Amino acid sequence: MGYMCNVVFAICISAAIGDFVHQLPNVAHYEVVRPLPLNNRNKRSLAQGDEVKRYPDELRYELHFDGRNHTVHLEKNRFLIGRNYTETYYNQDGTPVTTFPFNESQDHCYYHGYIQGLDDSSVSVGVCSGISGFLQARQQMYLIEPLGRGVDGEHAVYRAEHLKGTEGAACGLSNSTEEHDSAIQPRVARVYEPIGQRNEPRFDKPRYVQLYLVVDKTEFDRYKTMENVRARMQHVAHLVDSYYRAVNIRVLLVGMEVWTAADKFTVSSSEDITLDNFLVWVKENRVKRVHFDNAQFVTGIDFSGDTVGLTNTFAMCSDRSAGVIQDYHENALALAGTIAHEMGHNFGMSHDAAGCSCGPYRESKCLMATNVEKRAQTFPKLFSDCSLKQLSEFLNSPAIGCLDDPPEPDSLYGGIVCGNGVVDTGEQCDCGPVEECKNPCCDASTCRLTAGSQCAEGSCCENCQIKPPGSVCRAAAHDCDLAEYCTTSGTCPVDSFKMNGQVCNHGDGYCYNGLCPSANAHCKRLWGPDARSPPECFHRNMRGEAEAHCGYSGRTPKPCSDRDMMCGKLFCDGENWVKKHPFVGQGGSWPFPRCYFLADIFDPAGHGMVPTGTKCGHNRVCYNYKCQDVEVYGNKNCSANCNNHGVCNHKGECHCDPGWASPYCSSKEYSTPDNGVIIGVCAAGAVILLLALLVGGARFWKKGKPGYFCKKKPHSGKMTPSYQREHAGESQLTQPLNISQPVFLETTSKRMDAPSVIPVMPSRPAPLPPQNSPRLSSQGSNAHMRPTPPPKPSPAVSAKLAQQPTPPPVPPVKPSAVNVDMRHTQVSLT
Repeated sequence: MGYMCNVVFAICISAAIGDFVHQLPNVAHYEVVRPLPLNNRNKRSLAQGDEVKRYPDELRYELHFDGRNHTVHLEKNRFLIGRNYTETYYNQDGTPVTTFPFNESQDHCYYHGYIQGLDDSSVSVGVCSGISGFLQARQQMYLIEPLGRGVDGEHAVYRAEHLKGTEGAACGLSNSTEEHDSAIQPRVARVYEPIGQRNEPRFDKPRYVQLYLVVDKTEFDRYKTMENVRARMQHVAHLVDSYYRAVNIRVLLVGMEVWTAADKFTVSSSEDITLDNFLVWVKENRVKRVHFDNAQFVTGIDFSGDTVGLTNTFAMCSDRSAGVIQDYHENALALAGTIAHEMGHNFGMSHDAAGCSCGPYRESKCLMATNVEKRAQTFPKLFSDCSLKQLSEFLNSPAIGCLDDPPEPDSLYGGIVCGNGVVDTGEQCDCGPVEECKNPCCDASTCRLTAGSQCAEGSCCENCQIKPPGSVCRAAAHDCDLAEYCTTSGTCPVDSFKMNGQVCNHGDGYCYNGLCPSANAHCKRLWGPDARSPPECFHRNMRGEAEAHCGYSGRTPKPCSDRDMMCGKLFCDGENWVKKHPFVGQGGSWPFPRCYFLADIFDPAGHGMVPTGTKCGHNRVCYNYKCQDVEVYGNKNCSANCNNHGVCNHKGECHCDPGWASPYCSSKEYSTPDNGVIIGVCAAGAVILLLALLVGGARFWKKGKPGYFCKKKPHSGKMTPSYQREHAGESQLTQPLNISQPVFLETTSKRMDAPSVIPVMPSRPAPLPPQNSPRLSSQGSNAHMRPTPPPKPSPAVSAKLAQQPTPPPVPPVKPSAVNVDMRHTQVSLT
C-alpha cells in the first residue's frame, strides 16, 4: 500500500513538473507540438573531402498546429556569416583578442524556408537548441520556441498576437516634427532621385549589407558567456536578414565585438549621447576592423522613456551608417525587429503614416510603424507600401555603391555548394533547390545550363540566349547617366555615370555624383512641383545669421561672400503651398517676403542648403559652400584617351561605345547589330530596286506586243489617242481628292529625351536577309544613338595657375556615402 502511494505521489510530481515546464508566462495561449524530422540531408558540395556537418544543408520537419499538418522545408542561410567573420573580445586587463571562429570545419544552425503547399509562406528559424523563430502562413505569423532542450523535444507554437507585450510602448520620434501637416514636410526621400524617374517600387537588383554588431558590457553581463552572446546575436542577424530578403537585400554578419571587460565609451541612458559616442568610436575604429557597411550597437542599458533605438536617416554607406539599440525583450524577434527598423531609417525610410499598409495589415503592424498596437501583432515582419516606395527611391540614387558588390562565392559560409542560389566557382548557374527552381535555362541538379541554353539569368539573357552585343541592357536614366550595353555574356555591365563636371540640363548645370543638381530642382524635390528658387533671396546669405549663411564655424553661422552667396542656405518659393501654411516642412519659417527655407534646428542633415555641385556661374560650381571653378573636381580630360569611341565615367575610366574594347576604346571587340542592320537594309533595298527596274522595263517592252495578256481587259476609251487629243487640256480629276486632315496624337512616352516611334506595317513582307547576317535585337536600332565625343584636345600647356582653388577632393568613384545625419528614434515594438 505504501509502495502504491509512493508511485502515485511520484506520478503526480512528474505531472506537476511537466505542467511547469510547459508554462510560458509571456504567452497567453500556445499549442504544444513535437517536430517530426523527414529525411534531412546535406547538399552535394563541389569541394572535395567534405566532412559530415552537425547541421545539414537542408532540413524537413512535419509540424501539427492550427488543426493541420504542415511540412516545413528549411535551407541553411549561407549569407548569414562571411568566411572571414571575426569576433573581438577583451581580457580583464583590457587587451583585445580577435578570433576567426568559423571555418570549413565548423557550422551554424540558422535556416530559411517555406511551408509546403503554401505559396505565400516563409520560415526563419534557428535549430541550435530546439527550433526557435517564426513561420508565416496564410497571412498569419506564428512563433515557435522549445519548451525543453533539443529539436526532437516539445515546442510551443502560438500566434504572434498571443505574445504579451511590454507596457508603455510608444514612439520616441520628436513630436515637433509630427505636429506639422505631413503634406508639407520636405520629401527628403526624393532628394537623390532624378526628377521624372519615379516609378513603382522594384527590387530586381540584389543588394548586400555587411553588418557589424557591437555589444556593450551590460548586455554581456546579461548573457554571461561569449557562447550565449554569439548565439543570440547570430540569431538576431539571421532574422534581420529574413526581413530584408523580401526586398532582395541580404544582410551578412561580417563581425562582432563584445565588451567583456569594460565599455569603450560612456553608454548613457540618453540615446542621443550614446549615438554620438558610438559614431565617434566607429569613425576611429573602422579601419582597424573588418570592412562593414552598417554598424549597430546593442546595449542592455534602459534608454530614457520608451525609446529603444536611435539612428541617422539616409546614412547607409556613409560613415554615419550606424544605430544604437536597446535589447528590451527576451524574444530575439524584438531585437531583430528594432534593428531592422533602425536600418530602415538608414535606408531612408520614415515612420509609416496613416493609410500605409503591409499586406492585409494597416500601418500600426508594419516594420516602420511609429508605434505598435499592444496585444496586436507584437513583432511586425513586413514593410509597408509607403516604406517600399521610399526604399526604392533611395536605392535608385547613385550614392549606395557599397551595396552593389556581391560577396565572393568562396567567401560565403559553407563553401561551394550546388543548389544554394549562388553561382559558385565551377557552376554555370544555380537556381536553388530542385523543388524550388523554376528557371528553364538551368538544371538545378547539376548547376549546368540546359541543352541549347547560352545563359540562365541577367538583363542580357533572353529566352536562355545571350542578346546580340551592343543591345541596350540599361538605358541612361538622365543626361548625367550612361547607358550600358550587352557584350558577350548574359550579365549587364556595372552601372556607371558621367564624370563630375560634365555639362547637363542643356547647359544649366554640371553633373555631380550621377545627378544634375540645381537650386530649382532641389526646391521641387523637397516641396513639390510648384516650388522654385528665387535668386533675389540669396543676398541674405551675406548676413551670416541663423537660417542665412554659408555653413558654420563651430556653432557660429558664417556669412557668405558676394561670390559665394548662391552656395549657402537654400531659399524656395511657390504659389500654392506658401499661402497655406505659416510653417514650412519640419519647422522652417517665413520671416522674409517670398523667401522660405528649411530651419536648421530640424535639418541636421543639411538638406536646406544649396546642393553640392549646383552651377553658380560659368564653369563654376558650389563646393563646400563656396562658388569654385569646376576644376575643383580634379578631373583631367580623360575622354581624350578614349579615341573618340567613348567618354569618361565617374571612375575616370573610358566608357566605350558598343563594339569597342576597354580600356581605351582603341580596338573593335565585336560587331554591333547596327552595322549589320545598315548593310542588310542597303543590300535589300538595292535588290528590290533592281528587281523593280527589271520588271518595269520588261512590262514596258512587252506592252506593245500582241498577246501580252491572255485576255484583253475592257477599257473606257479614255486611253485612246482620239480621246487624248480631244481632252488634252482637261484635268483628269473629276472629283476632289478625299485626303484626310492630319491627326495629332498625344505621345504616351514618359521620356522627354527620346522621340516615340510609331511602327508602320509594310504592305508585303521584306526579303529574307542573308544567312550570315547578324541577329537583330529589339533594341539594336537605337544602340548607336549616342553623341559623338569631343575630338582629342591638343597637348596641355605645362603651366601653373597663379592661384589654386580649394584643395580638390579625391577623384570621384562610384559614390558610397550620403552625407546626412537626420535622426529617428525607435521604441519598443510591442
